Amino acid sequence: MLTNRNIEILKIIVLEYLETWGVLWSKLLLQKYDLWVSSATVRNDMARLEELELVYQPYNSAGRLPTSKWLRAFVNYLMQQTPERFLNSNNSKKHNINNIWDFANSISYDLAKNTSEIAFFLVPWKNIMNHSWSGVFLEKNHKRLWDSIFSILKMLEEKENFIQFIQNFPMNGSLNVFIWEENILPFLKDYTIILKQIVIAWEVCYIWLIWSLKMNYSFNISAVNGIIK
Repeated sequence: MLTNRNIEILKIIVLEYLETWGVLWSKLLLQKYDLWVSSATVRNDMARLEELELVYQPYNSAGRLPTSKWLRAFVNYLMQQTPERFLNSNNSKKHNINNIWDFANSISYDLAKNTSEIAFFLVPWKNIMNHSWSGVFLEKNHKRLWDSIFSILKMLEEKENFIQFIQNFPMNGSLNVFIWEENILPFLKDYTIILKQIVIAWEVCYIWLIWSLKMNYSFNISAVNGIIK
């Protein structure tokens, strides 16, 4: 059982992690957030959360980081609580579905522009895979990706195989978020994918974002959910 303070500390740890990519010590937590408790109390709370495998210490005497188990729970919460939103007020009028090629380009561009992530729009029955900001993604991540860059380029070039892979991949509902070891692409285990199924002209299509774990989950989940109505 978790207390309200336990849950509050969990939220703080994961938000700090996503914003700063760093560990959070009890003293620093109390300096930044007014919880009206002692440092010893926070340490005890952190120890309790560590027992439940929701946070961990990367090394002795370090602060805590969220585990994939807690980040998964955090994302599930956002998927239930975050409202859908259009990226702009004229979204439904702007995208013209009569030309599916222009439509795919418009969707992926708008999503990438507003989220600053690499965005894809897949139209299987037309063999269309449009993507935006892939160059920015590779430029910013090439030091982390190393040889995985070649796998990404191969994925972009062999669109028929990739579209088939996405079509055959089992999903839970229309919106799916894959993080860390859950990632559906083995060469991108340190990244997050937000994937949504939609139906156009009675055919299933796919919208998805990919970026590092340090993404704005709340905004990106609502953006992918609300890009098409």
